[in-house]
Amino acid sequence: MLLIWAQTGFVYEYDDKVWGDNWAFFADESLNYPYCDCEDRFILFTRLVRDLLGLKCILIFYSGHLACAVQFFSEMEGDNIVLGGSKYVVTDPTYIGAPVGYTMPGMDNKTATVILLE
Repeated sequence: MLLIWAQTGFVYEYDDKVWGDNWAFFADESLNYPYCDCEDRFILFTRLVRDLLGLKCILIFYSGHLACAVQFFSEMEGDNIVLGGSKYVVTDPTYIGAPVGYTMPGMDNKTATVILLE
């Protein structure tokens, strides 16, 4: 439910078009502005997943796009990344309509940079 809300609850727009430059908002700021892009949705979504559900998340940095992956308590099917021996399932809050485990077309999980969020 959180993923669907993050995907569809906000109007997507590039920062440079709206603000004239690239900005990354804190989670609560994204709730106050009319537009958000991939990093804003990523920040808000992972903050909610970590704070409300207690699940670990990683940042996935592709060339020109940010997404995330979540370490679930139970086995989940789909695209995943292993970091430090733990499996994280891709959950992209910008890929509208994509369920857990789907990577946005054109993004390569094997070459992406990943960072554990703590």
